[in-house]
Amino acid sequence: MGLALVTGQALAQSLLPDSFFAGRPAFSHPEQPAKPASCESIAAQLPDSIPADSRVDMAIAGTVSLVRTDGALWYVAVCADPGVRVLCVTYGAGDLKPGDKAVLRGGYNRQDGRHILLDPCLASPWNDGDGAEP
Repeated sequence: MGLALVTGQALAQSLLPDSFFAGRPAFSHPEQPAKPASCESIAAQLPDSIPADSRVDMAIAGTVSLVRTDGALWYVAVCADPGVRVLCVTYGAGDLKPGDKAVLRGGYNRQDGRHILLDPCLASPWNDGDGAEP
């Protein structure tokens, strides 16, 4: 029963054409690899909108500016004002702390012109194998 429910939810989402991802290496179809953008380069890749029934993932690498928990979820933010800010909603932040370099990957949701929410999201320490800018 659970598999049928998940399959039905996956079919309800529209897949965006590959042309949507041209010039946007930080974006990908759900749970597919993408090249993390930097805090400085992400603004140029942001789409104006995506269809409400579509899921698009985004990857970004930056310096952690916030790590908080409400006891159930963790919130990890990268990128500082005055640029685009990105908040990752995840189930664990590992050993990440403010000042660390991290890669965030997750479901893209643009809140407004300067705020991105990645949910669901994975947050991990940045390393040379990420293909991200340090």
